[in-house]
Amino acid sequence: MSLKYCLTSLIIFSACESTIDINSPDDYTSSLAIRGEFNPDSIWSVEISQSLPLNSSLPIEEYQIKDATVTIKGESGRQETLIHTKNGVYLSELGTRPIIGEEYRLDVSSPGFASVYAISHAPMLKSTFLDLQDVSIGSQELPIYRIRFSVTDLSGRSFYQLLVYQVFRSCLDDDDSVDLFDNPDGVPALYLIRFDSSDPSLFDSFTSLDRPPVPFNQYYGTFFTGYFSDKLFENETREFEIFTRPPYISEIDSDIYFKIVVTSLNEDLVLWSRSITIQDDYLTGTDPILLGTPTNVYSNIQGGLGIFSGSTNHTYLIDSNGNEWTENEIGLGSPLPLCD
Repeated sequence: MSLKYCLTSLIIFSACESTIDINSPDDYTSSLAIRGEFNPDSIWSVEISQSLPLNSSLPIEEYQIKDATVTIKGESGRQETLIHTKNGVYLSELGTRPIIGEEYRLDVSSPGFASVYAISHAPMLKSTFLDLQDVSIGSQELPIYRIRFSVTDLSGRSFYQLLVYQVFRSCLDDDDSVDLFDNPDGVPALYLIRFDSSDPSLFDSFTSLDRPPVPFNQYYGTFFTGYFSDKLFENETREFEIFTRPPYISEIDSDIYFKIVVTSLNEDLVLWSRSITIQDDYLTGTDPILLGTPTNVYSNIQGGLGIFSGSTNHTYLIDSNGNEWTENEIGLGSPLPLCD
Protein backbone atom coordinates (compact mmCIF):
# COMPACT_ATOMS: atom_id res chain seq x y z
CA MET A 1 0.00 0.00 0.00
CA SER A 2 1.44 3.38 -0.98
CA LEU A 3 2.01 6.21 1.44
CA LYS A 4 -0.47 8.34 -0.49
CA TYR A 5 -3.19 5.73 0.02
CA CYS A 6 -2.46 5.45 3.73
CA LEU A 7 -2.59 9.21 4.15
CA THR A 8 -6.00 9.34 2.52
CA SER A 9 -7.44 7.37 5.42
CA LEU A 10 -5.11 8.25 8.25
CA ILE A 11 -4.68 11.99 8.01
CA ILE A 12 -7.27 14.23 9.51
CA PHE A 13 -8.62 16.74 7.05
CA SER A 14 -11.93 18.58 7.21
CA ALA A 15 -14.44 19.85 4.69
CA CYS A 16 -11.88 22.03 2.93
CA GLU A 17 -8.52 21.85 4.69
CA SER A 18 -7.16 21.13 8.15
CA THR A 19 -3.80 20.54 9.76
CA ILE A 20 -2.49 17.19 10.98
CA ASP A 21 -4.17 15.92 14.15
CA ILE A 22 -1.77 14.15 16.49
CA ASN A 23 -4.15 13.66 19.40
CA SER A 24 -4.17 10.38 21.27
CA PRO A 25 -6.82 7.80 20.30
CA ASP A 26 -8.83 8.65 23.43
CA ASP A 27 -9.26 12.25 22.24
CA TYR A 28 -10.13 11.43 18.67
CA THR A 29 -13.46 10.91 16.89
CA SER A 30 -13.24 8.99 13.62
CA SER A 31 -14.92 10.25 10.47
CA LEU A 32 -15.75 8.55 7.21
CA ALA A 33 -12.87 8.82 4.72
CA ILE A 34 -13.81 8.60 1.04
CA ARG A 35 -11.73 7.87 -2.03
CA GLY A 36 -13.89 8.26 -5.12
CA GLU A 37 -11.84 9.20 -8.18
CA PHE A 38 -14.10 8.52 -11.16
CA ASN A 39 -13.73 8.49 -14.92
CA PRO A 40 -16.20 7.69 -17.75
CA ASP A 41 -13.87 4.89 -18.88
CA SER A 42 -14.65 2.84 -15.72
CA ILE A 43 -17.72 1.80 -13.73
CA TRP A 44 -18.50 3.57 -10.48
CA SER A 45 -16.11 2.62 -7.67
CA VAL A 46 -15.78 4.23 -4.25
CA GLU A 47 -13.53 3.19 -1.37
CA ILE A 48 -14.77 3.82 2.18
CA SER A 49 -12.67 3.74 5.34
CA GLN A 50 -12.48 5.56 8.65
CA SER A 51 -9.98 8.21 9.66
CA LEU A 52 -7.51 7.42 12.43
CA PRO A 53 -5.08 9.42 14.55
CA LEU A 54 -1.49 9.20 13.35
CA ASN A 55 -0.40 7.06 16.28
CA SER A 56 -3.12 4.44 15.81
CA SER A 57 -2.05 0.79 15.46
CA LEU A 58 -5.38 -0.46 14.09
CA PRO A 59 -4.82 -3.05 11.31
CA ILE A 60 -5.73 -2.00 7.78
CA GLU A 61 -8.60 -4.46 7.47
CA GLU A 62 -10.24 -3.00 10.58
CA TYR A 63 -10.43 0.60 9.39
CA GLN A 64 -12.07 -0.40 6.11
CA ILE A 65 -15.83 0.25 6.25
CA LYS A 66 -17.79 -2.73 4.93
CA ASP A 67 -21.34 -1.90 6.05
CA ALA A 68 -21.88 1.53 4.48
CA THR A 69 -24.77 2.66 2.31
CA VAL A 70 -23.23 4.32 -0.74
CA THR A 71 -25.54 6.12 -3.17
CA ILE A 72 -24.72 8.08 -6.31
CA LYS A 73 -27.32 10.31 -7.98
CA GLY A 74 -26.83 12.23 -11.22
CA GLU A 75 -28.45 15.53 -12.12
CA SER A 76 -30.41 13.56 -14.74
CA GLY A 77 -32.22 11.86 -11.85
CA ARG A 78 -30.64 8.42 -12.28
CA GLN A 79 -29.64 6.94 -8.92
CA GLU A 80 -27.82 3.77 -7.88
CA THR A 81 -26.75 2.23 -4.58
CA LEU A 82 -23.31 0.67 -4.90
CA ILE A 83 -22.59 -2.79 -3.48
CA HIS A 84 -19.67 -3.74 -1.25
CA THR A 85 -17.20 -6.13 -2.85
CA LYS A 86 -14.20 -6.39 -0.53
CA ASN A 87 -11.74 -4.26 1.45
CA GLY A 88 -14.15 -1.35 1.73
CA VAL A 89 -14.58 -1.01 -2.05
CA TYR A 90 -18.09 -0.37 -3.38
CA LEU A 91 -18.92 -0.93 -7.07
CA SER A 92 -21.83 -0.41 -9.45
CA GLU A 93 -23.71 -3.71 -9.71
CA LEU A 94 -25.30 -2.51 -12.95
CA GLY A 95 -21.99 -1.59 -14.57
CA THR A 96 -22.96 2.09 -14.65
CA ARG A 97 -20.33 4.65 -15.64
CA PRO A 98 -20.18 8.42 -15.12
CA ILE A 99 -21.24 10.65 -18.02
CA ILE A 100 -18.89 13.45 -19.03
CA GLY A 101 -20.07 16.83 -17.74
CA GLU A 102 -22.93 15.49 -15.61
CA GLU A 103 -22.90 16.51 -11.97
CA TYR A 104 -23.15 13.71 -9.40
CA ARG A 105 -23.88 13.65 -5.71
CA LEU A 106 -22.35 10.96 -3.49
CA ASP A 107 -24.04 10.13 -0.16
CA VAL A 108 -22.41 7.76 2.34
CA SER A 109 -23.71 6.59 5.71
CA SER A 110 -22.52 3.92 8.13
CA PRO A 111 -23.56 2.99 11.68
CA GLY A 112 -21.55 4.91 14.26
CA PHE A 113 -20.39 7.65 11.87
CA ALA A 114 -21.77 10.99 10.75
CA SER A 115 -23.17 10.83 7.20
CA VAL A 116 -21.18 12.57 4.47
CA TYR A 117 -21.76 13.79 0.94
CA ALA A 118 -19.92 15.37 -1.98
CA ILE A 119 -20.76 16.79 -5.42
CA SER A 120 -18.53 16.64 -8.49
CA HIS A 121 -18.30 15.87 -12.22
CA ALA A 122 -15.93 14.59 -14.90
CA PRO A 123 -14.95 17.71 -16.89
CA MET A 124 -15.35 18.13 -20.63
CA LEU A 125 -12.24 17.63 -22.78
CA LYS A 126 -11.47 18.77 -26.32
CA SER A 127 -8.18 17.43 -27.69
CA THR A 128 -6.90 16.35 -31.10
CA PHE A 129 -4.05 14.03 -32.08
CA LEU A 130 -2.01 15.67 -34.85
CA ASP A 131 0.84 13.34 -35.82
CA LEU A 132 3.70 11.04 -34.80
CA GLN A 133 6.96 11.10 -36.75
CA ASP A 134 10.41 9.53 -36.56
CA VAL A 135 12.80 12.49 -36.22
CA SER A 136 15.99 10.49 -35.61
CA ILE A 137 19.21 11.96 -36.99
CA GLY A 138 22.08 9.80 -38.27
CA SER A 139 22.81 6.32 -36.95
CA GLN A 140 21.26 6.60 -33.49
CA GLU A 141 20.91 3.28 -31.67
CA LEU A 142 17.33 4.06 -30.63
CA PRO A 143 14.96 6.22 -32.71
CA ILE A 144 13.37 9.42 -31.47
CA TYR A 145 9.71 10.08 -32.15
CA ARG A 146 7.97 13.43 -32.15
CA ILE A 147 4.33 13.44 -31.00
CA ARG A 148 2.07 16.41 -31.63
CA PHE A 149 -1.41 17.02 -30.24
CA SER A 150 -3.61 19.99 -29.39
CA VAL A 151 -5.92 20.92 -26.55
CA THR A 152 -8.74 23.45 -26.85
CA ASP A 153 -9.36 25.06 -23.49
CA LEU A 154 -12.96 25.37 -22.38
CA SER A 155 -14.50 27.96 -20.06
CA GLY A 156 -13.41 28.00 -16.43
CA ARG A 157 -10.18 27.00 -14.77
CA SER A 158 -8.78 23.85 -16.40
CA PHE A 159 -6.13 21.28 -15.52
CA TYR A 160 -4.67 18.50 -17.64
CA GLN A 161 -2.41 15.46 -17.47
CA LEU A 162 -0.33 13.71 -20.15
CA LEU A 163 0.96 10.10 -20.17
CA VAL A 164 2.78 8.07 -22.85
CA TYR A 165 2.94 4.25 -22.85
CA GLN A 166 4.77 1.70 -25.00
CA VAL A 167 3.75 -1.92 -25.59
CA PHE A 168 6.31 -4.58 -24.54
CA ARG A 169 6.00 -8.37 -24.69
CA SER A 170 5.91 -9.48 -21.07
CA CYS A 171 5.57 -12.61 -18.93
CA LEU A 172 5.91 -13.59 -15.26
CA ASP A 173 9.07 -15.07 -13.77
CA ASP A 174 8.99 -17.78 -11.08
CA ASP A 175 8.86 -15.11 -8.35
CA ASP A 176 5.88 -13.38 -10.08
CA SER A 177 8.04 -10.44 -11.16
CA VAL A 178 7.39 -9.12 -14.65
CA ASP A 179 9.90 -9.98 -17.35
CA LEU A 180 9.47 -7.48 -20.16
CA PHE A 181 11.44 -6.20 -23.16
CA ASP A 182 10.56 -8.65 -25.90
CA ASN A 183 10.36 -11.97 -24.10
CA PRO A 184 9.19 -14.47 -26.77
CA ASP A 185 6.98 -16.18 -24.16
CA GLY A 186 5.21 -12.94 -23.38
CA VAL A 187 2.07 -11.14 -24.49
CA PRO A 188 1.67 -7.42 -25.25
CA ALA A 189 1.39 -5.23 -22.16
CA LEU A 190 1.55 -1.47 -21.54
CA TYR A 191 4.33 0.31 -19.65
CA LEU A 192 4.74 3.99 -18.89
CA ILE A 193 7.71 5.61 -20.67
CA ARG A 194 9.43 8.97 -20.42
CA PHE A 195 9.08 11.85 -22.82
CA ASP A 196 10.81 15.22 -23.28
CA SER A 197 9.40 18.65 -23.99
CA SER A 198 10.42 22.29 -23.80
CA ASP A 199 6.81 23.50 -23.67
CA PRO A 200 6.58 26.02 -20.79
CA SER A 201 3.05 24.81 -19.93
CA LEU A 202 4.28 21.37 -18.82
CA PHE A 203 5.36 20.56 -15.26
CA ASP A 204 6.42 17.30 -13.66
CA SER A 205 4.20 17.37 -10.56
CA PHE A 206 0.90 18.70 -9.23
CA THR A 207 2.79 21.03 -6.91
CA SER A 208 4.43 22.76 -9.89
CA LEU A 209 1.09 23.93 -11.23
CA ASP A 210 1.11 26.80 -8.72
CA ARG A 211 4.37 28.21 -10.02
CA PRO A 212 4.29 31.19 -12.38
CA PRO A 213 4.45 30.03 -16.01
CA VAL A 214 7.75 30.38 -17.87
CA PRO A 215 7.22 32.83 -20.76
CA PHE A 216 9.87 31.31 -23.06
CA ASN A 217 11.18 27.80 -23.77
CA GLN A 218 14.06 28.01 -21.28
CA TYR A 219 13.89 24.47 -19.91
CA TYR A 220 13.90 21.14 -21.69
CA GLY A 221 12.19 18.80 -19.25
CA THR A 222 11.94 15.01 -18.97
CA PHE A 223 8.63 13.64 -17.74
CA PHE A 224 6.97 10.38 -16.77
CA THR A 225 3.78 12.38 -16.20
CA GLY A 226 3.20 15.86 -17.55
CA TYR A 227 0.80 18.24 -15.82
CA PHE A 228 -0.43 21.52 -17.23
CA SER A 229 -3.14 24.11 -16.73
CA ASP A 230 -4.70 26.66 -19.06
CA LYS A 231 -2.57 29.56 -17.78
CA LEU A 232 -0.91 30.06 -21.16
CA PHE A 233 -3.91 29.33 -23.42
CA GLU A 234 -7.10 30.21 -21.59
CA ASN A 235 -10.10 29.77 -23.93
CA GLU A 236 -7.72 29.07 -26.83
CA THR A 237 -6.28 26.06 -28.67
CA ARG A 238 -2.65 25.17 -27.96
CA GLU A 239 -0.48 22.70 -29.86
CA PHE A 240 1.94 20.56 -27.86
CA GLU A 241 5.10 18.88 -29.12
CA ILE A 242 6.83 16.13 -27.16
CA PHE A 243 9.64 13.69 -27.96
CA THR A 244 10.14 10.13 -26.79
CA ARG A 245 12.91 7.60 -27.28
CA PRO A 246 11.59 4.03 -26.84
CA PRO A 247 13.68 2.26 -24.17
CA TYR A 248 13.70 -0.93 -26.23
CA ILE A 249 13.11 -1.96 -29.85
CA SER A 250 11.46 -5.33 -30.46
CA GLU A 251 13.12 -8.00 -32.58
CA ILE A 252 9.79 -9.84 -32.76
CA ASP A 253 7.34 -7.07 -33.66
CA SER A 254 8.11 -4.85 -36.63
CA ASP A 255 6.19 -1.86 -35.26
CA ILE A 256 6.39 0.09 -32.00
CA TYR A 257 2.99 0.65 -30.40
CA PHE A 258 2.34 3.82 -28.39
CA LYS A 259 -0.58 4.85 -26.22
CA ILE A 260 -0.96 8.60 -25.56
CA VAL A 261 -3.46 9.64 -22.88
CA VAL A 262 -4.58 13.26 -22.48
CA THR A 263 -6.70 13.81 -19.37
CA SER A 264 -8.83 16.70 -18.16
CA LEU A 265 -8.82 16.87 -14.35
CA ASN A 266 -11.47 18.31 -12.05
CA GLU A 267 -9.96 21.10 -9.93
CA ASP A 268 -10.95 19.33 -6.69
CA LEU A 269 -8.90 16.31 -7.78
CA VAL A 270 -5.89 18.52 -8.51
CA LEU A 271 -6.09 20.30 -5.15
CA TRP A 272 -6.40 17.00 -3.28
CA SER A 273 -3.55 15.33 -5.19
CA ARG A 274 -1.34 18.37 -4.75
CA SER A 275 -1.94 18.47 -0.99
CA ILE A 276 -1.26 14.72 -0.66
CA THR A 277 2.07 15.17 -2.47
CA ILE A 278 3.04 18.04 -0.17
CA GLN A 279 1.95 15.96 2.82
CA ASP A 280 4.23 13.12 1.70
CA ASP A 281 7.17 15.51 1.37
CA TYR A 282 6.43 17.01 4.78
CA LEU A 283 6.14 13.71 6.64
CA THR A 284 9.12 12.03 4.94
CA GLY A 285 11.36 15.07 4.93
CA THR A 286 11.80 14.85 1.15
CA ASP A 287 11.61 18.62 0.76
CA PRO A 288 13.69 20.43 3.44
CA ILE A 289 11.78 23.64 2.85
CA LEU A 290 8.66 21.98 4.27
CA LEU A 291 10.29 20.72 7.48
CA GLY A 292 8.62 22.27 10.49
CA THR A 293 5.89 23.82 8.33
CA PRO A 294 2.27 22.93 9.12
CA THR A 295 0.64 21.20 6.16
CA ASN A 296 -2.96 20.82 5.05
CA VAL A 297 -4.78 18.15 3.08
CA TYR A 298 -7.60 19.26 0.81
CA SER A 299 -11.02 17.57 0.84
CA ASN A 300 -14.38 18.19 -0.82
CA ILE A 301 -16.25 15.68 1.37
CA GLN A 302 -18.87 17.52 3.41
CA GLY A 303 -18.91 16.17 6.98
CA GLY A 304 -16.00 13.80 6.37
CA LEU A 305 -12.63 13.39 4.73
CA GLY A 306 -11.21 12.45 1.34
CA ILE A 307 -12.09 13.12 -2.27
CA PHE A 308 -14.93 12.56 -4.72
CA SER A 309 -13.92 13.98 -8.07
CA GLY A 310 -13.75 13.14 -11.76
CA SER A 311 -11.48 13.17 -14.79
CA THR A 312 -11.94 12.54 -18.52
CA ASN A 313 -9.49 10.75 -20.86
CA HIS A 314 -8.80 10.99 -24.56
CA THR A 315 -6.71 7.98 -25.61
CA TYR A 316 -4.75 7.77 -28.86
CA LEU A 317 -3.32 4.42 -30.02
CA ILE A 318 -0.63 5.12 -32.65
CA ASP A 319 2.19 2.94 -33.99
CA SER A 320 5.68 4.03 -35.07
CA ASN A 321 4.45 4.55 -38.64
CA GLY A 322 1.77 6.98 -37.49
CA ASN A 323 -1.08 4.50 -37.98
CA GLU A 324 -3.89 3.79 -35.54
CA TRP A 325 -4.07 0.36 -33.87
CA THR A 326 -6.55 -1.44 -31.63
CA GLU A 327 -6.09 -3.51 -28.50
CA ASN A 328 -7.74 -6.54 -30.11
CA GLU A 329 -5.47 -6.26 -33.13
CA ILE A 330 -2.29 -6.88 -31.11
CA GLY A 331 -3.80 -8.93 -28.26
CA LEU A 332 -3.39 -6.28 -25.57
CA GLY A 333 -5.05 -7.06 -22.23
CA SER A 334 -4.37 -10.80 -22.11
CA PRO A 335 -3.21 -12.19 -18.72
CA LEU A 336 0.56 -12.41 -18.43
CA PRO A 337 1.73 -16.04 -18.85
CA LEU A 338 4.58 -17.67 -16.99
CA CYS A 339 7.94 -17.39 -18.70
CA ASP A 340 9.44 -20.68 -19.89
